[in-house]
Amino acid sequence: MSLWRRLKERLGVAAPGDTAPADPDGAAQPGAPEADERAEPARGARRSAPPDAEARPARKPARNESVDEIARLRSAGARDGPSTDEVIAALRRARGTLREAEAVAHLVAAMEERVLPDPIRVACADLLAARGDEQGALSVLEGASAPRAAGGAARAQPVSSTEGLVLAADLYASLGQLPRAIGAIERVLVREIGAPGARERHQRWRAALGAERPAAARVDDVTIVAPSAVKTPFRLLREVARGGGGAVYEAEDEVLGRRVGFKVYHGRGGDRAHVTREARLASALAGPGVVRVFDADPDEGWIALEWVARGSVRDVLRAGDAAALAPVARWARPLARALARIHERGYVHADVKPANVLLRSLGEPVLTDFGLARLRGAPSAGGSPGYVSPERLAGRPSDPRDDVYGYGRVLEDVLVRLEALGVEGLAAWKELSLRCLGPDDERPADGAALVRAAC
Repeated sequence: MSLWRRLKERLGVAAPGDTAPADPDGAAQPGAPEADERAEPARGARRSAPPDAEARPARKPARNESVDEIARLRSAGARDGPSTDEVIAALRRARGTLREAEAVAHLVAAMEERVLPDPIRVACADLLAARGDEQGALSVLEGASAPRAAGGAARAQPVSSTEGLVLAADLYASLGQLPRAIGAIERVLVREIGAPGARERHQRWRAALGAERPAAARVDDVTIVAPSAVKTPFRLLREVARGGGGAVYEAEDEVLGRRVGFKVYHGRGGDRAHVTREARLASALAGPGVVRVFDADPDEGWIALEWVARGSVRDVLRAGDAAALAPVARWARPLARALARIHERGYVHADVKPANVLLRSLGEPVLTDFGLARLRGAPSAGGSPGYVSPERLAGRPSDPRDDVYGYGRVLEDVLVRLEALGVEGLAAWKELSLRCLGPDDERPADGAALVRAAC
């Protein structure tokens, strides 16, 4: 029995095309007349028609008008069906009445045949959640259990709107799936930090999960390195990025006359093992899709990297130049190949995010910042909120699927901007992004599988 039929059975009503079950409580079934419309008045009393009844045109009772409105929900998403606003208005009017179960059943039946817009699915899921059917609500939001529509139409994708993600996060939390709840709410925060209630949820759920709070900023976290502050052959020109590990500057190699990216760790010598490890790992993985390391000094706490003038995907998005990232295939496929090569060597990058995807050119992305990279199966450490998979949040050892999740988040960040610009031809990439962000067992297993999915 399909999930959707089980959902209709839990609603206790039959959608059009089903045989209407007998109602043990005597409640009217969809399409059946009410008892007070077919029974005679009590104690034999007859209501006489008003004198001018024949002169007035017949008019359906208000309740029948409601039945017609609810019945139209069955054609939601169809060309001749009600609009999104009409569907949501009908659900709002049905909420809390005897008709709400029928309204939801009609929409569930519609979902079996066609993909409904996100706002309708969010409204339907919200009503199901209010009825106590949290798992059914999640199935509507995730879309993964919906059968393919007639004629081979594409399966519904998980909702990706802010409202849908917040509702999904609340449902995950209610069902005790805190890592998935945190993953969903972090996607909201990265996109819209001021979303009502998002930060409060994030803090509360991380505390309940036992996740450590971010360490308080140290004094050296905010210290700006002066050009002569450290002993290097480089002249610092300007700061270009700052993160939890250190700051990155544009610098000039005064001996060779070339530009470099100069990363200075906040520990300034106290991070010797970390600097050594990151520099050696980036050097060991050198090749297509990985940033080049020129020099390092673990004692002074710095690494010199190739200078990428265009900056990162995050820089492009912040500059309002998202259109430069279309077509998506130009950079997304090489990025998948870079992850495949890293995974083939047995490593997990563990910090795939827009700020760590540099662009030598729009068709040549390179991964940088291997500070969190680990061998597959090793305990993971840290991560960037909004780009950490729910499974890793739950404590799973390093796994390539964590990088696949980060890849999906990078895609999502770019696609949201491109969709707002009206860029077309994004459907396949959006579907891939949502697969990467979906249930762990439905994601591409590693970079190699991701390459095949991105072709």
